[in-house]
Amino acid sequence: MTTAFDDQPDAMTVDAGVRQPSWRAYPYLLVSDDPQLHFPQAEGYQGMASDTYYASGFVQGEQTGKRYAFFVIFARLSGFSSASGIDMHLGALFDLANGGYTTFASYDLPPKRWFRKRLTITRGHLGVAWHSPCWKSRFWARYDASGAPVPFGYTLDVCGRDSHGDPLMLDLIVDAVKPPQPVGGPVYNGAITVMGQPNTRSYFQSLCYRGALQWRGVEEAVRGDVGWLDRQWFPEYVGAYSGILADRYGHQWAQMSLDNGWELSLWRHFARHERNREIPFSGLTITDPTGRASFTDEYRVEPLSYCRDEGYVTPLYAPIQRLFGVRGDTRYFLDAYRLHVPLLDLVVTSTPLAPAPAHRMPVDYLTGPTRLEGTMAGRPVTGYGFNERTLGLWRPWELCQALADSLRPLMDDGKAPSALMQRMDEVCAAVDAKRNDEAQRILEQQVRPALDTLAEPQRQRLIRLCNDLAATL
Repeated sequence: MTTAFDDQPDAMTVDAGVRQPSWRAYPYLLVSDDPQLHFPQAEGYQGMASDTYYASGFVQGEQTGKRYAFFVIFARLSGFSSASGIDMHLGALFDLANGGYTTFASYDLPPKRWFRKRLTITRGHLGVAWHSPCWKSRFWARYDASGAPVPFGYTLDVCGRDSHGDPLMLDLIVDAVKPPQPVGGPVYNGAITVMGQPNTRSYFQSLCYRGALQWRGVEEAVRGDVGWLDRQWFPEYVGAYSGILADRYGHQWAQMSLDNGWELSLWRHFARHERNREIPFSGLTITDPTGRASFTDEYRVEPLSYCRDEGYVTPLYAPIQRLFGVRGDTRYFLDAYRLHVPLLDLVVTSTPLAPAPAHRMPVDYLTGPTRLEGTMAGRPVTGYGFNERTLGLWRPWELCQALADSLRPLMDDGKAPSALMQRMDEVCAAVDAKRNDEAQRILEQQVRPALDTLAEPQRQRLIRLCNDLAATL
C-alpha cells in the first residue's frame, strides 16, 4: 500500500485589505524542482509532442433551475513524424433532467492537417482555441484592467450547433477554487506513466463557473460550483506504446466532487493483453477541503452494472481494429460502481446520469456525469462527478465477468436466487477452458430462466447481457 500526504499549509496573504489564499498568485511552483509544473507556464504549451486540455463541470440555469453538465477537450497529438498526428476538439452537453446529451467532434487529420491549423495553442499561459466552420471554441487566460493575468482565472467559450442543427453556446467565466493538484499527490508529483509512456505530466484543479448557456430553445444565465480543469502532456506521441492497433491499454478516470469539500481523482490503467490487469499508473489522488493533496493505491472498485454501447458513435480506429479482430461489435463498459477507500473511511456509489454516453475519439470513449451518494467517516455524503472509460468488454470471458459482476450485488441484497452465482462461476470456468458448448448449455438451461424471475429494471438489462454473451460462444 502507498499512502502519502502533502502537508503544505493553505497560508493567507492580504491584498488591498482582502484576505486571499497564498496560492492565488503567479508564479506558483506546484512542484518546486520540476519546471514543467510551474505556473502560469504549466497552463500553456511546453513544446511536448502531445498536449491535452480538458474542462468539465455542472451548471444550473438561474431562471429555469435546469441543471446541465458539460465537458470540452482540445488536443494536439503529434505523430511519429512531423507529417503525421491529429489535432482535435470534442465535447458534449448533458441535460440532467432526462439524461439526454449532444456530442460533437472536430478533427484535423493528414493530409488536410498539413495545410490548415484550426487548433491554436500558446506558451506561457493558458490559451487554446479551435476555429472551424462548425465550432468556434476557446479556453483562455483572463486579464485584469492593467493587462496582468488573473491568477488561475480563465474564460471558456464554446459556440456551434448540436446534432439537430440547433444553436449551442457556452460562455463562461471560470475561476479555480483550490490550488492545482499534481496527479499522484506527493508520491508522484504529477509525473506518471500513461498508456505505457513514462514522464507524462498531469495535474488537475477544481473550478467554478458563471456565465450564459444557449441550447434547445433555452438561453439563460448559469452558475456552477462543481468543475474540473485537467492538463496532461506527453514527451512522445500519445499512442506511441499503445500498439499499432491501439489495443494494448484501457483506462478509467473518475472525477468526484463531494458536498463536504473533498475531491477525488481515480486513475486506473489496464493491460488489455493480460486479462485487463490493473497496472501503473493507477491510484487515487485526494484533495481535502483546504486544498491539501494526498494519494493512496489502497482502494476497491466494486462494479454494480455495465452499459452496452449501442454503436451510435464510430471511433476513428474502429474499422481497422475490427478488420484485425481486436474489436467486437458488441461492447460493454463499466457503468455504476461503488468505491471503497479505507484511508478516508469512505464508501461512495457512482450512478450514471446519462445512458452509455459515447463520443467520437480515435478509440472507444465513454464519459458522462454521475451522481455520488455514500458515507464518509459514518456521515452521509453526496456529490457529482464524471466517469470516463475506454475499456470495452467484448471477448467471451469479459462478458462472463460483466454478467457475474452485475449479479453479485443483487445476490448480496437478496434480489437474485442464491444458486445463480454458482451457475455463473460454472459458465466462467467453462469459457476459460474453451468449453463453449457447456457454457452455452448452462446459460440457456439455468442462468437465463433464473434471470426471468428478477425484478425490473435489472431484468431486461441482464437478459440482454446474457444473450449477448451466448451469441459470442
